[in-house]
Amino acid sequence: MAKLCIALDTDIDTAESILESLRGFPLIFKVGYKLFISHHRRITDKVKDLGFELFLDLKLHDIPNTMKNGVISAQSLGADYLTIHLMSGRKSIREAVEVKKKVKLLGVTVLTSMTQEDLDQVGIKVSLEDEVLALAKLGIQEGIDGVVCSGHEVSTLKASLGKEFLAVVPGIRLTGDASNDQRRVVTPQEAIKNGADILVMGRSITESDNPVKAVERVYNLIEKGD
Repeated sequence: MAKLCIALDTDIDTAESILESLRGFPLIFKVGYKLFISHHRRITDKVKDLGFELFLDLKLHDIPNTMKNGVISAQSLGADYLTIHLMSGRKSIREAVEVKKKVKLLGVTVLTSMTQEDLDQVGIKVSLEDEVLALAKLGIQEGIDGVVCSGHEVSTLKASLGKEFLAVVPGIRLTGDASNDQRRVVTPQEAIKNGADILVMGRSITESDNPVKAVERVYNLIEKGD
């Protein structure tokens, strides 16, 4: 069954309140720049101390040695998952994989906020779908554990890459929710149908009046699987 990951892109007090309210649920919590830069171990330790899996969404994108050191530092925080940009290239990916140990490395292909027009503007002239596939293939060849991609791309990647990997899908929205700054969004049902292994949700839960009920609703959709 697919796992649910909640993106804690909020203030520290709200984040800690959400973590406490969801104690006992088998959840992954994603910590990105907003909380990591300002509160570092306060938030990562809180996630781990409450028994949740920790997803550090730092999207490492740098020269090989710097990437390697970033992965080693993530291990010291107890990270279960860590994102790296596959655009950083084969050598950087390889260095990251060589030192990852138990950390699951998740390769970012094309951000779900981006469209074909955005790719054109930065000089990438292939189709968005081809770019996602090329980057995912490179990462899988070098031994990453999963790929971060849109729910629209999961089925194609699963069919094309010929190897088991975690398909991590952000941009998940419940029916009726606003898409906000995400462009390529899907519902939980659509993501699961396409083969997603981890569903990443943020505002639909963190801005809910009742996060517990929101999580229970998503679990119900995941269990139904359609």
